Amino acid sequence: MVPKSVYHWILVWVIDPSILIPLTAYAWSRLRGGYQHPQWLRPFLWVQILDLAQGIVFIAMALSHRNNQWFRHLIQPFIFTGLLWVLAKAAQDSPQRRRIYISCVGVGILAALAGVFVNGIRWRNALFTTTQSFVFMSLGTYELQRLFTQENDEILTDKPEFWLNTAILIYGSVTLIFSASSNYFLRNLPPHLLPLPWIIHGLILVFYQLFLAKVFLCRRPTSS
Repeated sequence: MVPKSVYHWILVWVIDPSILIPLTAYAWSRLRGGYQHPQWLRPFLWVQILDLAQGIVFIAMALSHRNNQWFRHLIQPFIFTGLLWVLAKAAQDSPQRRRIYISCVGVGILAALAGVFVNGIRWRNALFTTTQSFVFMSLGTYELQRLFTQENDEILTDKPEFWLNTAILIYGSVTLIFSASSNYFLRNLPPHLLPLPWIIHGLILVFYQLFLAKVFLCRRPTSS
């Protein structure tokens, strides 16, 4: 049996600090220069700042042994909406794409509100997080397909939007089962096994944050 202190060490010293990775990458890109800075990157920065702020509050509440799920119920829909706004700005605008993104935001907000009643304010909003995973999977696939079919000479991995859409696709895909099952874990797993799903989920978040950091670290094309 793994000691509880080992789980706590991994969460506090490996997983929790990963919320700083994207903004650290932004600070590095501004310090060094030479990185792409499309217009949608500034709204993306503000979404990351909001996400960092809510992460700090969430972690502080958890470390002080206070229920923090009600806080996520309030904040996560704003971060979800902000990220979809950034995704929409990063893509070429069209009436069809606008309808898709408005529909996704509407579905997400409805799921967030319904989740308050289905899951309860003191439990994880599994209905919303599962819906969010589906939306991220769908939009990530949709936008990456668009990028792959574009006819230009730019290398795909040099585009910030490639890393953003890849990040949400991976995040949505690998967190879907956890999002749907998280409250089951909370209610049924014995105390010595309860941290395990959160450790696995947290390690996935570390990779997600690394992909988000790469959005800030795409070099400007050099002229030949």
